[in-house]
Amino acid sequence: MWRNVRRGSRYLSRRLRQVGLEIQWAGTTERITVRKGEPTARLIGPPGELLLYLFGRPTAAQVEVTGAAQAIATVHRTHFGM
Repeated sequence: MWRNVRRGSRYLSRRLRQVGLEIQWAGTTERITVRKGEPTARLIGPPGELLLYLFGRPTAAQVEVTGAAQAIATVHRTHFGM
């Protein structure tokens, strides 16, 4: 599943503008930079939950979103996968 997160996250986050995005597999050192930018938000969770979030199911996904307040707000407003 982590391979799917790595491969699909850039396309699925294509509507995200003006902020950076990093994705981290919780409990590991696996991390990818999906979009460069400042400020940056980070999604942290298991691969299956990260995919749920990226496919537009943020309320169903158990993902932690960290980073600057502006970046977090932008990520929450973006409809991934739609």
